[in-house]
Amino acid sequence: MAATILIAGCGKKSSSSSAAPPPGQANTASSAPPISQPALTAWQRGDKEAAVSSFLAADWSARPLFASDSALSLSENQLDALPLAELQSKSGEVASQLDSLKALARAVVQAGDDAVAKGDTTQARKCFTTVQQCGEALDSTNCPRLAQFVGQAFKKSAQSELAKIGR
Repeated sequence: MAATILIAGCGKKSSSSSAAPPPGQANTASSAPPISQPALTAWQRGDKEAAVSSFLAADWSARPLFASDSALSLSENQLDALPLAELQSKSGEVASQLDSLKALARAVVQAGDDAVAKGDTTQARKCFTTVQQCGEALDSTNCPRLAQFVGQAFKKSAQSELAKIGR
């Protein structure tokens, strides 16, 4: 039960009355490109500058947040249907994917701090506000509880940084 709570779907609403569409059958939410994908892909390639730029360009209010093959995109119904071993595997994937997102957000905050050091409060504010928006997207009832905690931390960090420069 706890594992299910930790890795319930993010960016997609689960439906208790119908099963999720089979893999490869797109629905409206999954046909849109995932918001986080360009930034996370660049980050995983080691292209920090492109990753930060993609993170800043993302519309964190749009959905879906994650690619359909991401463990973070699974709904509760999909998770409930998984055998225990696969559920445990998906839990590890959730943690790993959130670790990447946290590292990327730290890089965006650092870019904001660097902008402050250069006197560019406009760019700093954009960095911190975007981390806050990402946090708001993650801190949603449609996201895994672990992702919600990460989102809350993002929001708190961003608010702290914004307070330093005076919103």
